[in-house]
Amino acid sequence: MSNQCPATCHSYTSQPEAGFTYIALKEGEKLIVDRGDFNSLLFLTSGSFEITSEERRDYVVRENHFVFCFRAYHYEIKALTDVEIVKAHFITAGATCDMIPFNSIVGKIKKINYKFTQVAFNEAIDSFMRSMKLYLKNDMHCNHLHRAKIQEMFIIFKFFYTPQIQLRTFYNLFDRNQSFASLVKNNAPRVKTVEELADICGFSIQHFNNMFKQEFHDTPYSWMQKQRIVEIEHLLTETNVPLKSIIKMYSFTNHGHFALFCRKYLKKTPLKIRKEARAKREAILAQE
Repeated sequence: MSNQCPATCHSYTSQPEAGFTYIALKEGEKLIVDRGDFNSLLFLTSGSFEITSEERRDYVVRENHFVFCFRAYHYEIKALTDVEIVKAHFITAGATCDMIPFNSIVGKIKKINYKFTQVAFNEAIDSFMRSMKLYLKNDMHCNHLHRAKIQEMFIIFKFFYTPQIQLRTFYNLFDRNQSFASLVKNNAPRVKTVEELADICGFSIQHFNNMFKQEFHDTPYSWMQKQRIVEIEHLLTETNVPLKSIIKMYSFTNHGHFALFCRKYLKKTPLKIRKEARAKREAILAQE
């Protein structure tokens, strides 16, 4: 299939920062899900595999089931048959539905006996997985799509699985303090204001501001503004995204407003920044 996304969208990437990956393993092949910044869900759409980690050894996962891999652990997967897996990776579990944090379910359950286990697909997850496999096999790697689909996945969990199953599945997330820095960095691209960022991270604005200053040694507004400057400079120097698209993307009122922003923070007009970047690239190519 012809894929126009890379040519038209600056958010195209072969490895979305939070999203989905299609994995096919032959019988006997192995997959490592190592410790890192991301949590993972492994949705087994075909075949069976054996998984071993600090939580449980030699546990067999069956077709049309999924397991949660916590980012603090090392997991080894061995295909017992030819398998197809859709892997979802993310930092924090949640859905922006009405800006209600996903972890609000924790307060509804007093006690739970946790054990690493698989969860069966229901009709909603089965349908969701079929669409994700179609997208992934056709190389749909837009960050916008993957972020939206991560959110959709958690909304499905919220509506189609009981709070008990949700908490049992994501027990490790709720039982440990998540990295505040990772939480902020993962959610910042999806919001426009400090208030929205505090909401989506699940904190009151006052508590969020206090934690932010301790972690980043900066105010949330100043930090978000710096991220905005870096992103805009990248778009101007490294991409061909039209200026009108950048203006709309970052909610500038008009071209003049955008030009004033660039002069203030990048010391040049948008056109001059882009022209100089293009000339620099051409000079480098000429030397090669």
